Amino acid sequence: MKALLNLLLVIIVSSCEVKRVYTTGSYGSIKSYTEKQHFIDKKTTATYVSGDISFGKHSQEDDSFNDTKTIVAINIHRNTTGRFFNYYYGLGGTYGAYNFKEGYSDLIVKGEKSLFYTINIKSGINYTYTRPKVDWRFIGLEFAYLNEFGPYQDKLSELTTNNDGNLIIVNQKSMFTFNLYSEYVFKISNEEAFTLGFYLGDLLNYKNTELYSDSTGFSGITLGLRLNKYSVNAIFETGEGDIKSSKIGLTYKLK
Repeated sequence: MKALLNLLLVIIVSSCEVKRVYTTGSYGSIKSYTEKQHFIDKKTTATYVSGDISFGKHSQEDDSFNDTKTIVAINIHRNTTGRFFNYYYGLGGTYGAYNFKEGYSDLIVKGEKSLFYTINIKSGINYTYTRPKVDWRFIGLEFAYLNEFGPYQDKLSELTTNNDGNLIIVNQKSMFTFNLYSEYVFKISNEEAFTLGFYLGDLLNYKNTELYSDSTGFSGITLGLRLNKYSVNAIFETGEGDIKSSKIGLTYKLK
């Protein structure tokens, strides 16, 4: 009877054990801001270059502590605006750093920082209801492909190989994602506007593993203020497992 109780206690403790989760560095900060000129009187096409910085939080062990990550990105895209639509395509690259708050066994050193890099492409389209003072881009669809590499990816491979069963590694080096979005554009002038947007998306190519087979969805809010050729923007994104980021950026209209 005593042995049975001890076994039951072990099962309960094991089932309640909180494991650490490590994901692709870019997860939780996937979407980049896409400036789009609003419709005036004819179809127009413009090219934009942008830069942004993202500050991320990765909750660990049921909010016992947070790992952090910082990502700097440079992007370029081309957008076409018509009376009833926008469509765009672009590419970019990022430089990121993942900071491990706490150590783990002999695999992770407390305070360790690991770098990662990405290249990405995106393309999207939306239907627009145009009014004199407001454009409502009420339904849009964007696809993006992201490839991540660097020392942090090597670290995830090392953790996967030496996993003692207490780590959940959700690593997808190449991510093909989609997101549905809706945007409201409040026109200030022909070249100025404030944009508020919402989006939700997921990975299309996630490979289920024995360690993790749940949702990989993400969602967020976008804000943008365009003043002539310049735009200031922000994105607040949340992924699964309380992985979050706040991104601020600046966009310039080339022509």
